[in-house]
Amino acid sequence: MAADAARTPAPHALLLPYPAQGHVIPFMELADRLLDRGFAVTFVNTEFNHRRVVVAAAGGRAPDGRLRLVGVADGMGDGEDRDNFVRLNACMKEAMPLRLDALLDADDERLGRVTCVVVDVGMSWALDAVKRRGLPAAALWPASAAVLAVLFGAKKLIRDGVIDDDGAPVKLENHSFRLAESMPPMDAVFLAWNYMGNRDVERMVFHYLTTTAWAAVAKADVVLCNTFEDLEPDIFGAHSPAAASILPIGPLRTWQRRTSEAPAGHFWRADDEACASFLDAQPRGSVTYVAFGSLTVMSPAQLQELALALLASARPFLWVFRPGLAAELPPAFTDLLPRHARGKVVEWAPQEKVLAHPAVGCFLTHCGWNSTLEGVRHGVPLLCWPYFSDQFTNQAYICDIWKVGLRVVPDGGDGIVAKERIMERLTSLMGDSGVKERVKRLKELAERSMGPEGKSLKNINAFMESMTK
Repeated sequence: MAADAARTPAPHALLLPYPAQGHVIPFMELADRLLDRGFAVTFVNTEFNHRRVVVAAAGGRAPDGRLRLVGVADGMGDGEDRDNFVRLNACMKEAMPLRLDALLDADDERLGRVTCVVVDVGMSWALDAVKRRGLPAAALWPASAAVLAVLFGAKKLIRDGVIDDDGAPVKLENHSFRLAESMPPMDAVFLAWNYMGNRDVERMVFHYLTTTAWAAVAKADVVLCNTFEDLEPDIFGAHSPAAASILPIGPLRTWQRRTSEAPAGHFWRADDEACASFLDAQPRGSVTYVAFGSLTVMSPAQLQELALALLASARPFLWVFRPGLAAELPPAFTDLLPRHARGKVVEWAPQEKVLAHPAVGCFLTHCGWNSTLEGVRHGVPLLCWPYFSDQFTNQAYICDIWKVGLRVVPDGGDGIVAKERIMERLTSLMGDSGVKERVKRLKELAERSMGPEGKSLKNINAFMESMTK
């Protein structure tokens, strides 16, 4: 009997994130949790992102033997722009299913057969293949529950005249609406699909997001969300139409790694040592950490204003200048940086470690959901500079509902935020004791959610148990 039990294969989860940095990282964190619970994991990236993750992780710890990283062709050519999400979405749906079928049917010599699947809500077209095989299936939404609730409720918003059939906001007083009377007002102009810069793209993104969200709730056994109830209580309240459909299991990145040594899922190699040595030399709560995620693009004129503001502020700063953010740093900045002495520029940073460092006093952010959660998790005030998509919704929560940050808003009609305005916002945020108290309280709630009696921890344990049945 004992020998039979010893031969019982471990549950084997296949994870399929949407191919964007903000999706891959929380999926890798979920993979880590599954590995800690004894699951084997096949982690499926597009071939393009698989290569980036492997290169970024090179030189680190060897991955856990129960973790298999797999790359699958996305159907796009080598030189094509994978930030063109409309084309990427169409190509993936055409190119990936056959390869996914093969992975679902294979009996891997080391890991065995796949026994359960977690797909990104944005990849829920893959659930058809999973359900044909009768496997337990979950869908993970790696952004806020508020945005997901809007996608679930889009048909009602159309019926109520908030948006038209293609997601464009209809003429409303201040463009404001509520999903339910008990919920905070939301701005229809800044819904996740309504700030892409091109109305045709916005229409296609709206239909893709709503279609995949509806498919996820219809076909997955459970829809997971990287959030926690105390952060978005109105979404999970008794009167919320979305409460029964979303299981909060976050913030995923509050966990400490234990048995596994999975790669972090970054697309660029983080300069851990340079960041740590710089922060160690700075006074407590003094550093402005600047990072705009993986997709933000900044004009040369705006970049110069930001660069000069950081120098003129006389505060220490750590700036993540990612490849693609802009062509190059302004010469006026690079010439003056050595004389500033307390400024550091890196290509990529271990953001969770940076925000946990006591020297960091504020976070100038694009308001991506991972960055928002990480700032909250570590009790760091947020200076908000959103770029597109759900970042504007996140900004509204940060500034208007949680009140743990301030906006960076252009002064004039040219859309450029002047150096003086950036400096004023930094000074205001760093001196705002109310913001600091409120974000400290959210930090405590985040920690409690993943504590021994925390709701998110109970939810994630229940989810993992359900994947073994």
